[in-house]
Amino acid sequence: MVVVDASVIYKWLVDERPIQTTQKARNILDKFLSNEEEVICPDILLYELANTFAFKTNLSTLDVRRIWGRFIVFKIPVMYPDFVFMTEAIKFSRKFKVSIYDAVYAVLAQDKGCILITADAKFADQVNLPFGKKLG
Repeated sequence: MVVVDASVIYKWLVDERPIQTTQKARNILDKFLSNEEEVICPDILLYELANTFAFKTNLSTLDVRRIWGRFIVFKIPVMYPDFVFMTEAIKFSRKFKVSIYDAVYAVLAQDKGCILITADAKFADQVNLPFGKKLG
């Protein structure tokens, strides 16, 4: 099982440069779709991805609808946090001086005993987790 963040899932859906990291992200997707790899994400992924498509892309509304529809079909298991989980996320956020949004992915991976994969090199370098892996 792996936890992937919004930076990875965005690459599943939209061609980005460098193409090598997009291909690495899509390799994870292929393994997930063929049941070779379990993937799980925190619910914040839905908000982050939706916000990116709403405000941070030059894609047309039609393209966004098409891409979002493709994303929905993946049926990625989503974890909804409870108060205890969020308490751990707050501790992580304060310890590593990262956003709660990033902390939730790391705490989920830690909680599940699996790898966190991110395309956010700045975050990966800042926390330098033994269970963290940069996509690139």
